[in-house]
Amino acid sequence: MAAVDYVVIGGGYAGLVCGKKLIDEGFDTLIFEMRRVGGELSVFSRLSDFRAKYEKFIEEVEELKKEVPVEKGTVIKSKPVIVNSENGLKRFEAKKIILCTGATDVTPAKLNVIGKRVAGIYTLETALRLLSENMKIGSKVLLAGNDKILELAESQLYRLGYEVEFSRLEGDINVIGKTRVEGVEISGVEYTCDTLVVFGGREPFNPLKLKGIPVGNINTCTYDYSKVEENVKDFVSKLG
Repeated sequence: MAAVDYVVIGGGYAGLVCGKKLIDEGFDTLIFEMRRVGGELSVFSRLSDFRAKYEKFIEEVEELKKEVPVEKGTVIKSKPVIVNSENGLKRFEAKKIILCTGATDVTPAKLNVIGKRVAGIYTLETALRLLSENMKIGSKVLLAGNDKILELAESQLYRLGYEVEFSRLEGDINVIGKTRVEGVEISGVEYTCDTLVVFGGREPFNPLKLKGIPVGNINTCTYDYSKVEENVKDFVSKLG
């Protein structure tokens, strides 16, 4: 079994920054990413309004991608490190493991969405990913939530030609429609729409309950990357 100093799990903003610092300090470091290198910032980079908002971080990630080697693979166990890669299972013994798996949106099922087993209901992150892949999510969208990130999403949707309404997230969300969203009722107010994009916060993304030192958005759980940056910089300042 190969031995390394560090294994970084996740090749998004935090993983790339941590990996660069560790490699520069001379540590034998491996970085693994299960999806796309750059994480959600790679999604934002393909949406004009989001790219403008996150330009600083997108540009930093795009530069880091040229300098920091990242292997494609899903870490399924952290001690020892077992990676399901394109070339089969790989095993490593790591002195330290850094968790940079990021955050994910809270699912509609946890947000009191009633009658939710119909098409046309998305978390914000899923809707953004589909939009970045030039996929249509509907025609008339209701954005439900209480965070400023939805203002940016509203602007992006308008730019892409969608009709958009906005509602605060209060109490139960009653979805109307048998196979697809036909309307949504929130706090007694009914909206006509064929798509519901709901955002009720973020939570750590670590479905396999991997062990390690959490760094970045797995800690801050936000779309505010200034907070993610602060957390990552605080961590890397203590390395070496």
